[in-house]
Amino acid sequence: MLPNFSIASEAQLIQEHFSVEVPDNHQGTFNAQPTQLLPAITSADPDVLSYFYWGIHPSFTKSKGVSHKLLYAPVETLLSKASQRKSLKQQRCIIPADSFYDWKDLGKKEQVPYRFYLQNNSLFGIAGIWDTFETEDGEQVNTFMILTTEASGDVSEVTSRMPAILNEDLMMEWLNDSNTAESILEFVKPFSDEPIKHYTINPRLADPNFNGSALWEKVPPANQFGNLTLFS
Repeated sequence: MLPNFSIASEAQLIQEHFSVEVPDNHQGTFNAQPTQLLPAITSADPDVLSYFYWGIHPSFTKSKGVSHKLLYAPVETLLSKASQRKSLKQQRCIIPADSFYDWKDLGKKEQVPYRFYLQNNSLFGIAGIWDTFETEDGEQVNTFMILTTEASGDVSEVTSRMPAILNEDLMMEWLNDSNTAESILEFVKPFSDEPIKHYTINPRLADPNFNGSALWEKVPPANQFGNLTLFS
């Protein structure tokens, strides 16, 4: 199953942490999903919280799922792909988040979900790139991808990859157009500024409609079928 993230913090906290104007109609989410309109801060408009589709506009998916390649881009391969290299040069963004999720493989057909977060559920920024597409109806829409690094610290006990979390200094530089793609990418490393905490959560994480504070509650480890497991 695809990993995802949350941005459930109040608008005022987002405004203060990222120094951006947050629209009055902002709505947080505990269970951000591909194809949804989600908050992003772009190098083109760094003082305002924008809303882009994660991965792809919903009209493109029809009955099919969303490819992992449209949602995540490993930092190690960005410069080798022409479209991503172009976005890295001209269309960098920050994805505000207050936790991210992933599934630990216990076997070929069994997974357990985890929540990862910083001390006090603090906000953090994830490095991203964005692009513009045209729908079948001729509508111009913006989409974003999340950059990933190798997992660090305790995260590596659950998964091999994690979102590219930026510290506060690097967030400013990430949105600075004067930095070249090659130079700024050198500083995007597995996050190690502070410990990333984690615990097992409700496997209903896989349900897009399960979106509330209950998703943040610590529960005994259970697999994607809701069955308790001795392993975690």
